[in-house]
Parts: sequence; structure tokens; C-alpha cells
Amino acid sequence: MKQYFVLNLYWFLFFSAVASSTSSIIGAAAAAAVEQPSGSPSTSSFLLLELPFRQLLRLQSTHTLIAESKRMIASLDVPTSLAIAGFIFVFCLYLIHIIAFCYSKYRLHHSVLPNSSLPGVSVIKPIVGTDENLYENLETFFTTQYHKFELLFCFHSQEDPAVEVVESLMKKYPTVDAKMFFKGETVGLNPKINNMMPAYRAARYPLILVSDSGIFMRSDGILDMATTMMSHEKMALVTQTPYCKDRDGFDAAFEQLYFGTSHGRIYLAGNCMDFVCSTGMSSMMKKEALDECGGIANFGGYLAEDYFFGRDLANRGYKSAISTHPALQNSASVSISSFLDRICRWVKLRIAMLPHIILVEPLQDCFPSGLIMSFSLNYLTGIPVVPTLALHTAYWITMDFSLMNSMQNKELNFSLAQFLLIWLLRELSAPLVFIKALLEPTIRWRNNVFHLAWGGRILPNKSV
Repeated sequence: MKQYFVLNLYWFLFFSAVASSTSSIIGAAAAAAVEQPSGSPSTSSFLLLELPFRQLLRLQSTHTLIAESKRMIASLDVPTSLAIAGFIFVFCLYLIHIIAFCYSKYRLHHSVLPNSSLPGVSVIKPIVGTDENLYENLETFFTTQYHKFELLFCFHSQEDPAVEVVESLMKKYPTVDAKMFFKGETVGLNPKINNMMPAYRAARYPLILVSDSGIFMRSDGILDMATTMMSHEKMALVTQTPYCKDRDGFDAAFEQLYFGTSHGRIYLAGNCMDFVCSTGMSSMMKKEALDECGGIANFGGYLAEDYFFGRDLANRGYKSAISTHPALQNSASVSISSFLDRICRWVKLRIAMLPHIILVEPLQDCFPSGLIMSFSLNYLTGIPVVPTLALHTAYWITMDFSLMNSMQNKELNFSLAQFLLIWLLRELSAPLVFIKALLEPTIRWRNNVFHLAWGGRILPNKSV
């Protein structure tokens, strides 16, 4: 799920920058005002507009800086304060781009060596329905290069068409320890948690990997996650950065670009700065630590159980990290409209869990933030709006393209021209998705309808 932690990340950077950048800029401006002729006004709420920008940056004595900073802050008007806040907010977004790209180069795509001392892994696979890529995806777990693991497949019904797919793989790989569970166990209103309960209770190994049916796992993927898990004694949660396997078609490219740019940026930057940002599509946890939180049954009242796994583990002092290989989503049924509905569902979840996300969510994308920066700089310095917006957009595209290439770690499956077209469509659709999420707060997922209370807890179903 996209950026549950995005608000905390932005506000952390925002207020950190405010504490340093704002005081120095405003203080320098106030100090520069001392040098004005005696006939000049002693105070001015438009000081930042009246002084040349170079003069604002001249260094003054510490005593003068502090004294004049206090005076200047007291005399700031609302428009100037908003312009400064807007500048700092967008500047923080620029930093997030840089942090995400640098961290991707540092953390992703490293080789891992086999290690027979690593603990066993119980892989829980909740499955509902099938598509033409399901066999390929599930087979990557039967052929994984890990020394000790079991595969636990969970179905709501024995009539699920995916049961036949799993049975054929179990016959093809008879030496693999694989089991199927049906009907689940009702412990809450989250159907995924209910579905996984029998497998969780039956799991034999200390590491639990919850993996969606649409994940294509590299042969060393489980090894990679287990190696990361055992790298620190307090590590209890390891996730794979969500991304997509190369697939043909414009719709598939749209989904891949989203996870390689907008989502990947926040996920990588958040992990770099130790924010809770767990996603449930490919997530490994220590069963002992999870049992301290009450086991997965304790999260049956939440729809976004992956976020609350991470939050509760962090509250108990455990660490989390990402493995070096991204999670390769490989669903066959991809369309832009269905994927936008998926993004909309995530927005609704974030708003329900963190209502104050409304303050940031619509402003974090390229064009809204570009307008904020352009008009802020125009108000503060007189720089024209259009050149600033053009430079902002060029920076955004460049950083997004660089990050996606870093996550891809090989040649992209589409051209630069296609990237630009898909990128533009993604950015223009973002405000519309947010508006739709506000207007239609009910969450529809598969054949279920959910209503959430503030904080993310599922309310009993209503008729719609």
C-alpha cells in the first residue's frame, strides 16, 4: 500500500527544515534591514519582497541574527508566512527524491550467499481466484533456492479454481513441503486475516512470510529476506519494496511506473529514515515477535493489517527493513481503470487511519507542489512563475526516471517517450483519484464492502 507513513515523513522533514531554514532566512532578511537608510521603515511585513535576494543571505553576527529574527517573526504577515512554509514544504519533497534515489543505490540489488544456518521459513499464501499468471507465480515458490521452508496455501473454499493450480504444482514437486487450508477461521472482520489463521497456527518455522498470490519470487528472494532478517537481533519485519515484473502492454507499464516512481520514492525514503512503512504483499516477520503482539488474530479488526503489524512491532522496540530485491507483482489482469481503483482504495485507507493526511496527500505530487513552489518564490523573490514551474517539472521527471531505472536495475521495458506519456497521465490522474476517494469513502475489495472508523478499524458491514 502506498505510503501509510507519508504524513509523518513530510511533517518530520517540514518542521525540521522550519527549525533551521526559516530562522536563518528570515533572520538574515531582518539583519539586512538594519543596513537600510535611516528614512526607511523600521519594520515591514513585506521585507522579503523589498530586499535583493543576495542581501538576504549575507551573514550577520549571532546576536543581531537572533534579535532581528525574533522581531521579524513577530512582524510577518500571513501571506509571507504561507509562502515561506510552501517553499520549505516543496523543498522537503525535493530532498525526499534525493534520499530515495541514493538509498535505492545503496540498498537494492545486492547478491546474497546461501547460508544453511538461517532459520526455516513458513510461507503463507492467501489465494482467491486465478489468472493466467498464477501458475508461473506459485511455481517460483516451489523452486526457491532456500534450504528449509514450507508452503501453506489458504483458500476460502474448496471450489476455488486456484485449488486445481496448487494441486498440479504439488504433484509436480512432491518433495516440497506444501499444504492447503480451507474456510479459514473467523477472528475479525478482515477476510485475509481470517483466511490465513489456520496456516498461521500450523506454521512450523520461526520466520513467517506472507506473500500475495500475484508475487513472482526470485529464486534467491526468500534467502535475501531471511538474510536481512537475521542481520540484527531486534529485526522483526522485512518487506520487499513493491515493484512489478516486466509485462507487455500500456496498462502494465502504467502500474510499473507508479511503483517505480511515486510509490517507490516514499517507500524507500521512509525506510531510510526508519518510518513504519510495511506493505503486506511480500512481508516476512519473526513469529515470536508477532506472537508478542497477539499474533495475526489481534489484527483481524483492521483492513490494512500490514501497517499495523509494522506499527505494533515498532512500538515494542523491534526494527524493520527492506530486503535488497523488490517484490515483483505479476498479475495478468491489469487495466488502468482497475489500478486507479486500487490506488483510490489505498487513499481511502490512509484517510481513515490518518485523517490529517488530507492536509498533505493532494499536495505531494508534481503539479500541485510545482504550483506551490512557483507562487511561493514569486511572492518572496519576484522570480516568474513559469520558469520555476518548468524547472520543477524537469527536476521531478529526471528524479523519477532515475529512481525507476535504479529499481529496474536493467533496461526498461518501454521507451523514454512512453515513460513521459505514462508519467504525465499518472500525475494528472492523481488529483482525480484523491477527489473520488473523498466523495466515495466506502471501500470495495473483491466481493466485500467495508466501512472504516477513524483509526482504520473495520466497522460492521452495512447494506449499500
